[in-house]
Amino acid sequence: MAISAVALLLLVCPSSTLCSAAVEWSALWAPKTKLRACGGTEACDIFEGEWVWDDSYPLYDSKDCPFLDGGFRCSENGRPDASYTKWRWQPSCCDLPRFDAKGMLERLRNKRVVFAGDSIGRNQWESLLCMLSTGVSDKSSIYEVNGRPITKHDGFFIFRFRDYNCTVEYYRSPFLVPQGHGPAGAPKFVKSTIRVDSMDWMSGRRKWSDADLLIFNSGHWWTKGKTIEWGAYFREGDEVKMDMSVNDAYRRSIQTLFDWLQTKVNSTKTQAIFRTYSPSHFSGGDWNTGGDCQLETLPDKTPVKSMEQWADMLKPVNDVLGCNRRTKLAGLDILDVTRMTAQRKDGHLSVFRNPASSRQAFLNKTSEVKEVEDCSHWCLPGVPDTWNELLYALFMRRQTRLDQNDTDSDSRTQNTD
Repeated sequence: MAISAVALLLLVCPSSTLCSAAVEWSALWAPKTKLRACGGTEACDIFEGEWVWDDSYPLYDSKDCPFLDGGFRCSENGRPDASYTKWRWQPSCCDLPRFDAKGMLERLRNKRVVFAGDSIGRNQWESLLCMLSTGVSDKSSIYEVNGRPITKHDGFFIFRFRDYNCTVEYYRSPFLVPQGHGPAGAPKFVKSTIRVDSMDWMSGRRKWSDADLLIFNSGHWWTKGKTIEWGAYFREGDEVKMDMSVNDAYRRSIQTLFDWLQTKVNSTKTQAIFRTYSPSHFSGGDWNTGGDCQLETLPDKTPVKSMEQWADMLKPVNDVLGCNRRTKLAGLDILDVTRMTAQRKDGHLSVFRNPASSRQAFLNKTSEVKEVEDCSHWCLPGVPDTWNELLYALFMRRQTRLDQNDTDSDSRTQNTD
């Protein structure tokens, strides 16, 4: 489908004297002020901005998305407010395009989209399924190829959009590297090992490397509480690294991802994207010690000044893969959502992960019994939709460049005839 580069302009600078109004692609990323960057590239940073109220949101209703896991359907599970669905991300010096489901599906015709990561990645994957489904009138033409409903227990799902012959897939891989039994001779308290020098087995047989759009995330499982304290130690080859810290293991796994992308993925075919860490918002405790977020109904409008509390999750990615302004590998983009997501304490599941838990929380209001809350995952529609709007922006930026390359190639061919 031939669409001019002008029609597909990803970022349209507002008519502010502080922003460049040039139509040239590089100028569309011109900053309002000098923003944080690695390398100082003069470009608009779509990840710098603010949350603004927009009555035209959300992009879909959970009741209209039959594929959505019941655990993310907050409104249907009893959440009384809908304000968390009304916030749109506005970059400081440029505008994001309105998400175009039919346009993206047309671009994805005969192609594969693959998400690989933890359950927050599944949260984002389900969001994209719902967003893309708004461009399809016959929802029965979208189906899981193995006939399975989405649950948190299965390791992978493949949804096909029949009319476009494209698939949108999810592979559960919390560490992106394999977890399994320890080698023979390992101490008894080593219940399992996480092999940091090898990619998850599901990356084989071209399940991941053959994708056209490949989105990774990791981080939420890279904690001492979910590794060493559970008896999961780190391993390189057949050697269990008893003294390897969680931080060093995470960095080593990101290096493994980098090496795999560099050697196994054709960057001409595949656009790889790494989404950064999504902050949790437990107040008064953690996920297993009574932390809550149920009373949060508005985002924090004060910009986050320091990222230090997430440094363990961000620095390895920045050092090994690069940042959104300059990645260290061709064909790789960084979906930098950490700072903006840190402001959205209002968007979590809390007690609204199913109707029973929300009813129980209401009954427990006057008692000392407290319902366990989920302040890590996100209601849908909600915050992950914004991640996917940014994903769409990165996707369309690459598509526009490919269109321009095709146009330039055609022009050169005509000039030689």
